Amino acid sequence: MSAGAGAEPPRRRAPSGEPRRGGAAASAGRGPRRGPTPLTDARAALGFLTRIPVGDTAPLDAARLSRAAAWFPVVGLLAGGVLGGTRLLTELALPPEAATVLALAAAIALTGALHEDGLADAADGLGAHVPRERKLEILRDSRIGTFGAAALILVLLLSWTLLAPLTGEEVLRAALCAHVLSRWSILPQSLLSPARADGSSGTLVRANPAGLAAGSALAIAVALLAGGPGPGALALAVAGAVTLVAGGLMTRALGGVTGDSFGAVSKLVEVAVYAALVAAW
Repeated sequence: MSAGAGAEPPRRRAPSGEPRRGGAAASAGRGPRRGPTPLTDARAALGFLTRIPVGDTAPLDAARLSRAAAWFPVVGLLAGGVLGGTRLLTELALPPEAATVLALAAAIALTGALHEDGLADAADGLGAHVPRERKLEILRDSRIGTFGAAALILVLLLSWTLLAPLTGEEVLRAALCAHVLSRWSILPQSLLSPARADGSSGTLVRANPAGLAAGSALAIAVALLAGGPGPGALALAVAGAVTLVAGGLMTRALGGVTGDSFGAVSKLVEVAVYAALVAAW
């Protein structure tokens, strides 16, 4: 290869002697870049909380994630629909117990086990009898320890135990309520101070008042419509209580919220809502 093989070829010049406009310069001159829209915010929420390709390569910075937070409960609606729809379809050929396993697996696959990962990390960190700084280091460790494995097994087993005896329609209704309220729980948590100053991707989220109001309105509507007025109101109360108590305990133990604590509390809210609806129906 010659010495100049990797060099940039000289640009052609216009008759006036000025370089021709092209490439990025021409693109930039076509008009101002479009600002954020509800569609781009929805795509950001979908890409952040699921494994669905959204064709969006823009970085998920603090401002973008915070705008997208209002759409988190909508993503929960999708996840609940996948879980419930899978149960309805698979129970046509399989026993309810097996169909429920596949339904839970479908929801986990959709989200990339995002909240399960947060639960396992938080359990390992909180279960260790070490100083706070060491707990935060454990949260960064991708390996699952004893407490994390136990938490995952117990939560998944409890979810299966609660959902398997229900009819397919009841599973769909329960899943819609639980997954919407699960993602909603991230919004009030995001208003707390982060435990780490470096700002991991999860703790970049900070819902604004409009986003919190919109997400809360959707969560209330879904809970009351899918769960029924009485059971839905109970599910709302349980979701709020679990978010408050579990979020408070995480904050006290870790000195603030983290992305893992968001996922852990979300998963606990999901299972608590299942339990509340089963008890009320």
